Amino acid sequence: MALVVGVDEAGRGAVLGPLVVAGVVLPAARLPELAALNVRESKSVARARRAQLLRELWAFGVRGRAVVIPPERIDQENLTHLELWAVGELVRFFRPARVIGDAPVSPQAIPRFRHSLARSTGLAEDQIHLFPQADAREPLVAAASLLAKVVRDGHIRALHRVYGDFGWGYPGEAKVQEFLAHYVRTHGGLPSICRKRWSSVHKTFGLKLQGAS
Repeated sequence: MALVVGVDEAGRGAVLGPLVVAGVVLPAARLPELAALNVRESKSVARARRAQLLRELWAFGVRGRAVVIPPERIDQENLTHLELWAVGELVRFFRPARVIGDAPVSPQAIPRFRHSLARSTGLAEDQIHLFPQADAREPLVAAASLLAKVVRDGHIRALHRVYGDFGWGYPGEAKVQEFLAHYVRTHGGLPSICRKRWSSVHKTFGLKLQGAS
């Protein structure tokens, strides 16, 4: 039975918490049925509704797996290389006949990413379909997006129990900015859950944090 894997990520643009890359799998013959369920990409689904929708997808027969990449590893490696590795891990686990994914790189860089993924997994390049906003156009990728966000939300909630409510980890959130300013003021440095090497941390928080310390 030919399997198709949809892949997507959550947390790429965050400064706090992990990056999660998820893959979901379904037999190719069932893709039209999945489309009939009107699965939407996770950004258009309320956070409180995502887990329930994921349970409904599991009842339908979708199965999935997630790779969680912590901030300290993101600080040590190139983000695109990490996503390439994570997608490769998912493809090698599921051994699908086809991969559909939300491109983690610019349109100009997609051929190179696809070529690298094909080399690392043994798939032919024409078995790998990557394009921008695939989560809004392909139900299986939308399902992967839901899984990635539900898994990441679970990790963030666990971190809240340790650090308090700092929001969801994205630099535009007031809670994130307030948390980091207070943490640096109190501890003299950034927490281990922060991606310290990212330029967005320094651009968004640098002046505030220097002033706060």
